[in-house]
Amino acid sequence: MEAWIKMAWIKVDVTTCDKVKIIHIARACGVRVNEAFGAWFRLWAWFDGVTEDGRLDFLKPEDCDAKAGLNGIGAALADVGWIEFGERGAMIIGWDTHNGKSAKKRAMTALRVAAYKTRGAAENRR
Repeated sequence: MEAWIKMAWIKVDVTTCDKVKIIHIARACGVRVNEAFGAWFRLWAWFDGVTEDGRLDFLKPEDCDAKAGLNGIGAALADVGWIEFGERGAMIIGWDTHNGKSAKKRAMTALRVAAYKTRGAAENRR
């Protein structure tokens, strides 16, 4: 297995920064889309290191603001349905689908299959 496959990662694709939800976050926080995306990325990377199931006890919207370095991002994430805050903390919506161990395994398998097909197609053209 390739060394890069073993590295920590979060699911981001080429369209993530153009998602309407990121645009809403930027508007809600009064910043440009690139800044909102960067703050979101930083926060999601932190989440990846501190939760396996998407639950974060005691987390409040203002904690997200501080961690991401962007005032209002916690509330904006709740507005777009990416996080839910309650009395006991927060829950990332859809964590298992996008960031859980099974999601990472599916994504890595898809990358390996794509790389294998690309190598096979290149060899067939020779």
